[in-house]
Amino acid sequence: MQIKEYRKFNEKVYIEKMDNGLSVVVVPKKGYQKTYATLSVRYGSIDTNINGKTYPAGIAHFLEHKMFDKKDYDAMDVFSKYGAGSNAFTSFNKTSYLFSTTDNVHENLTELLDFVQEPYFSDAKVEKEKGIIGQEISMYDDEPGAVLFFKTVQNMFPDTPLNVDIAGTEDSIYKITKQDLYDSYNYFYQPQNMQLTVVGNVVPEDIFKWVSDNQSKKSFNEPKDVKRTTIQSSEIVRETTHYMDVNRPKVALGIKGDSKYNGDIKYELSISLLLQLLLSEGSEIYEKMYNDGIIDDSFGFDFDCEDQFNFAVLAGETEKIDEFIDRISDVLVNFADYISDKSDEFELIKKEEIGQHVSMMNSIEAIANNMSDEDHDFENIYDEIEMIKQLELDDLIRYGKLFLKPDMIVKNKIFPKN
Repeated sequence: MQIKEYRKFNEKVYIEKMDNGLSVVVVPKKGYQKTYATLSVRYGSIDTNINGKTYPAGIAHFLEHKMFDKKDYDAMDVFSKYGAGSNAFTSFNKTSYLFSTTDNVHENLTELLDFVQEPYFSDAKVEKEKGIIGQEISMYDDEPGAVLFFKTVQNMFPDTPLNVDIAGTEDSIYKITKQDLYDSYNYFYQPQNMQLTVVGNVVPEDIFKWVSDNQSKKSFNEPKDVKRTTIQSSEIVRETTHYMDVNRPKVALGIKGDSKYNGDIKYELSISLLLQLLLSEGSEIYEKMYNDGIIDDSFGFDFDCEDQFNFAVLAGETEKIDEFIDRISDVLVNFADYISDKSDEFELIKKEEIGQHVSMMNSIEAIANNMSDEDHDFENIYDEIEMIKQLELDDLIRYGKLFLKPDMIVKNKIFPKN
């Protein structure tokens, strides 16, 4: 058992790897009533290739849906029986199953492990699910915010698995078979490709014993190396325009990052702080664009840095789309000039970011989700606070020059149909 101690925060993170390769991370939080657990699989919507065979887009999300639906019961009903709420989600690069409870942690933890590690698929259930997910896809296709985001991602990563919505398309999901689900499950849902994270008023040794006992009763296939999908560099689509039922035009800029820095936490923190320094509420640039009517409260941005990709999306509603694009593009391309004299503002942004991290430390959900995201020596929310403290303005300029390249910026517009 490995213990990472953070004395400044009076916190400990306990880590143990089971004999079958399953990673287990426990963060005890004395005095908390609730316990939150996630079982995450390093398998997301981009992972559509297994040993040279390409599976239909959306299969990871489809598989997540079907895991709860057993031969003669629904796993959610079992969690409800033991007083827990349960859920699951699929992202580009991960699938997570979770529960939250104030009672019966052992029973709920057992159910979490059992229902994820004991798949059941039938032709009839698969066919029924296609209609359900098809409706979900149709709903997202009509949601302007979702279309704006995913079309922007598609512009950055055409001809890659990121080119398709996480749920797939109506055409792709209708190609999914029971055997496809078993193939994908058997390849990706191996214990050594999964991580269990438990945060709450628990005793780490108890959790490790419960998990060890549970896993020892099961037989697993011989471990195989899991080869994740690599997002190959591709030419970007510089600009697209769409027409939808919207009241006001929407616009997004996407910035495709250099793949050399995928999964680099210092790079991730630096770019995140850089975007905040440039464009967060309270910055000079934000206030000027707001007062000029170029942006409003709908404006926002996000930076995503994973092992397979990294990108940013900046979006909002505006009647002044061309000015939005020109002004923000200028800020991004000439960012160093804008921040070179912003040392005081940078220190303030750092303090705000540290404050947000400290607030997250009071949320067992935030801690668990942060821990389940980390494959890099289990660097986590507590490590990130120290890394943020050590960042200098020069770090933002150095990493910004690696990220904010004019030839990696894409544009996506949505106009009202009329």
